[in-house]
Amino acid sequence: MNVSAGTLQNYAEDSTSKNSADKNSADKNEGWQAHLNLKFEHSGVRSVLKKSQHDGPLRVQRPFYPEGELAHVYILHPPGGVVGGDQLHINLHVSNKAQVLCTTPGSGKFYLSAGNWAQLNQTLQVTAGSSLEWLPQENILFAGARLRSRTKIKLEDDAVFIGCDISCLGRPTSNEIFSHGAFDSRLDLYHNKKLLLTENLRVFDCQDLTAATGLRGKAIQATLLAFPCTEKHLELAREELAEQFVEQVAEQMASKQSQSNLIAATLFDGLLVVRVLGDDSQTVKQQLISIWQKLRPALLNKAATLPRIWAT
Repeated sequence: MNVSAGTLQNYAEDSTSKNSADKNSADKNEGWQAHLNLKFEHSGVRSVLKKSQHDGPLRVQRPFYPEGELAHVYILHPPGGVVGGDQLHINLHVSNKAQVLCTTPGSGKFYLSAGNWAQLNQTLQVTAGSSLEWLPQENILFAGARLRSRTKIKLEDDAVFIGCDISCLGRPTSNEIFSHGAFDSRLDLYHNKKLLLTENLRVFDCQDLTAATGLRGKAIQATLLAFPCTEKHLELAREELAEQFVEQVAEQMASKQSQSNLIAATLFDGLLVVRVLGDDSQTVKQQLISIWQKLRPALLNKAATLPRIWAT
């Protein structure tokens, strides 16, 4: 989920906007309430944003088409940060053979809470013959933040999905640790209403970060999901991981550093899952991008085209 400022534009063939009340008039314990509902369809020429509804500080920019009919879409959250009591709700529906890549201009930032939970709720639906690449940039939780995150992914038949989720607890590269706060995250992925995967992560104190049964001292945790996959896709992912491991060892020997990311890939029920624990968000992000670049041609028959916003 992005929390970076950006030019506010909302384009759709059928677009509805509801203005939020001034935050000062809202209950101090509730914070911002923001909703964004997007529906994509294929027009016969290209994938279009057929319907857009927003309430509160969530927006979507006009789709870009750097690779033909597939739409690149950027979600914006102009306030620039989320605090306790804020609630962000995103619903994204891709149907009628549409192909969509969705990302954000920058990292999400969740700040110190006075006690209330910030909430991030995301529902992603992809119907038969359609595809969604869900590639938001990382979420950063500052010390004292309290975030409850819920993501539901609903796929039908031969729908294609590639998605990434990266969470940074503190800012280790700036020597800022997640000394206190809470992170309660759940992700559910369904295929034809059958639950394939449930991922739960709960961090409530520093011991959860350092414990062997927790994050093993790694501040960055990330997941890449891809569907529908076979052993061929798993082999592609593991080949990329092997190449990354060789490069990582060489860099460690040159710099005399002992730290390294923990990363693994597995496949079940047609779902490829790659998990990473690391110390640097940019390194983790690049690892997942490299795997996405390997998987995309095999799943979508398209070479990977990086979103232009990532270069700014």
